[in-house]
Amino acid sequence: MLTVNNIDVAYDQVQVLYQLSLSVERGEILCLLGRNGAGKTTTLKSIMGLLPLRTGSIELDGESLNNLAPHHIPGKGVAYVPQGRRLFSELSVQQNMEIGLMASGAGKETREYALSLFPRLRERLKQRAETLSGGEQQMLAMARAICTRPQVILLDEPTEGLQPSMTSLIRDVIVEMKQQNVAVILVEQHVDAVLSIADRVSFIEHGVDAETVYASKLHNNKGLVQKYLGV
Repeated sequence: MLTVNNIDVAYDQVQVLYQLSLSVERGEILCLLGRNGAGKTTTLKSIMGLLPLRTGSIELDGESLNNLAPHHIPGKGVAYVPQGRRLFSELSVQQNMEIGLMASGAGKETREYALSLFPRLRERLKQRAETLSGGEQQMLAMARAICTRPQVILLDEPTEGLQPSMTSLIRDVIVEMKQQNVAVILVEQHVDAVLSIADRVSFIEHGVDAETVYASKLHNNKGLVQKYLGV
């Protein structure tokens, strides 16, 4: 499915990722865990073409994504929900979703599916995105991504700052994506929430993929979590 092979990535002259590799399959949730600054967000940005690769490759079903401009990546089936949501704040909920539909050429049925996952947005279709609550904005960011009909969805801290009921809803939608055979790469800091839905966990440390394990292994191995996340 999506494979990241030995990538080196830098911000100008400051290298952040070193020969990092990972992969995710259809219907799988892969969680990236690591301390702040470890390179998790950089990994997602690299997949989306927002940062150039110094070395290595990124492939989707064997097709290289390396040389594609960022605005072409969603058309290949990769959606991104960045930290901070990055909505078009002056546009309405409906217009934000239509941008996702345009990226995939999808129609009304895809929009209806997204709204079925987030019913509250149906009541806000004409409302400007900037007037939504934080939780509603996160719903919209995810709904817009779903409107691209992704094969892979990248989620960067989707539950950050949300109340428990909203966190539960977002988690349920992530599981729904898995059930729809979508591959999910999830950056999340709430370890307990992650372990309840992830299939595998990749620990990133100092820009390196330090270790990848099945999530079930971590339930009885808190020492491994402490090793990579502890202060």
